[in-house]
Amino acid sequence: MKKTMSLYIHIPFCNSKCNYCNFISIVSSEKEKLTYIEALKKEIKIQAKAYSNIYSIRTIYIGGGTPSSLPLGSVKDLLQTVYKYFTVKNNAEITMELNPNTVSEEKIEEYVLSGVNRFSIGLQCINNNILEKMGRTHTLEDFEETLKMIRNQGISNISTDVIVGYPGQTEQDVLDSVKYLIKQKIPHISSYMLSVENGTKLKKMVDKGLAFLPSEEKVIHMYQNIVNTLSRSGYVRYEISNFAKPGFTSKHNLVYWKREDYLGLGAAAHSYVAGIRFSNTENIKTYVECIETTGKPPICNVKKLTNEEKKEEFIMLALRTCEGFDTNAYEKEFNENFIATHKTILTNLTKLGFLTLDNDGIIKATSKGYLVLNRIVLELCS
Repeated sequence: MKKTMSLYIHIPFCNSKCNYCNFISIVSSEKEKLTYIEALKKEIKIQAKAYSNIYSIRTIYIGGGTPSSLPLGSVKDLLQTVYKYFTVKNNAEITMELNPNTVSEEKIEEYVLSGVNRFSIGLQCINNNILEKMGRTHTLEDFEETLKMIRNQGISNISTDVIVGYPGQTEQDVLDSVKYLIKQKIPHISSYMLSVENGTKLKKMVDKGLAFLPSEEKVIHMYQNIVNTLSRSGYVRYEISNFAKPGFTSKHNLVYWKREDYLGLGAAAHSYVAGIRFSNTENIKTYVECIETTGKPPICNVKKLTNEEKKEEFIMLALRTCEGFDTNAYEKEFNENFIATHKTILTNLTKLGFLTLDNDGIIKATSKGYLVLNRIVLELCS
């Protein structure tokens, strides 16, 4: 019987670059996009030779960038290539990211007929003025039209993103966005505190005093309001930044947090297979040339995790989720009684209200603990 793995397919193209974005994405011509798609299809075939006899595919995630910025027919080509060379499970979750104003009824129909059964729509905020400041090219009205087109195709498994802490964004803006999404019956909401990254337009604006970030205390207060509002409306915080109605958690994201196997395809795509992490080159031109000339993906940054690194990832990723850190599973994998070896620090963190430890040996971060999770993980891994 085959094992299961997930596929992540990276589309590094956008119609424009958002002010806060440091992802590997560029504004490109249609010809360059089609050249990339052809290379990506070849990589799918190449990697299938290595993995298709061992693994069947349980989830597929087409991310970016903006996959919906691809020419009509490209997503169909990609998924048909996956189906041709891999065994995809009948109940596979197939997610595609898209931005409002990059889609049409014809595109949405193509995606759904190609097998996409879950959409992640980049919204970020419902205030059109803030969207413009972010460098987003869509409006709330564009989002509503996109939502309508998706639901007209019979798809209800929909996720949206909300950013918290952008310059000029008020607490009311954040609450209005979340309440709006609840009213629209969006079953999955991801909410992220803004991180100002080097190399972004926003970083330059902040450094020059052209944009001012809200205080950390204010952002935390905004975020706690989101958590409380979604909880009252029946959303489960199943991961530190992700909230879902029952039955709508992202199966693909859970693969990452449970340290299960996934294969990344495309420029800058990351993989984790059999305890080894590796990635493709971030340079799109190099990626295409390597596929075309050598018939091999341009893999770099290969890292076989040590036992200590596996332990650290186990702790870090498990504590991000509502299921928490199963110390019995930890002991089974690493032959170490975690509670016994970390008794003092666990006692301190539970007394301070950052963690809970139940009778079944499950350690969970509290809402208070989520706010300082990186520090908690460092202490538990020391």
